[in-house]
Amino acid sequence: MSEELDVLIRRVDKKKAELGARPPLSPEAEDSYQERFLYESIYNSLAIEGNELSRSEVEHVLTKNQVVQGRSLSDHLSVVGCRDATLLARRYANNNVRVTEYELRKLHYQLLIDQQSSSGEYRTYNLMVRGHRPTSYEKIAYKMLQLVDRKSAKEDEHPIEAAAFFHLRLEKIHPFGDGNGRVGRIVANVMLEEAGYPAVIFPVAEKQRYYEALEAYDGLLGNPQVEPMQLFFAELVERQLDELLAL
Repeated sequence: MSEELDVLIRRVDKKKAELGARPPLSPEAEDSYQERFLYESIYNSLAIEGNELSRSEVEHVLTKNQVVQGRSLSDHLSVVGCRDATLLARRYANNNVRVTEYELRKLHYQLLIDQQSSSGEYRTYNLMVRGHRPTSYEKIAYKMLQLVDRKSAKEDEHPIEAAAFFHLRLEKIHPFGDGNGRVGRIVANVMLEEAGYPAVIFPVAEKQRYYEALEAYDGLLGNPQVEPMQLFFAELVERQLDELLAL
């Protein structure tokens, strides 16, 4: 761990302790925060992937159960699927359910409600993603088993480091034909919440930095680097803690 990451994580942990020492939010304030977080997280995660629905349109779709004129059916279904997967992940976190291959594939199944023939299933073909070739499809099952086993075995890492590394490895394997980024961000939040940290929003405004952190681990620009994503995760957690401390 670099000095920069160490200082940032120490600051995050100090704020986490400060939040833990405070009385819990009132039920009304907690519900308001969770609802706002849900809409924000869905909008940003989908916008990263090119969904054209605005933040207000996402909320409209989910609260009114109505379509938005001029937007594609696929964009609407992605919003509903992301909501269902996010709420399922929240139940995992609240009940300390360890995310194994089964839970991860179930999240993916909930996410891709418009692709039921392939949702929850590992891809059966090779592909290129942003200039790199992910794991060969024949090795996906083995690599995924390694990944979830590592999740429970590496207890010496800080939870933020572990969540970021898990996300990098999942995206590197790219087990599904579609939806890898969305499900990876959802699982990262499960890991953070199970460790007592708040779930975070991956802002579309920082899409470039997010992709650069993924590419740093791909090794396209040199040796694979984990820390850019770990720094990004730590900053996102700190922002969410700051928001909660301000309530």
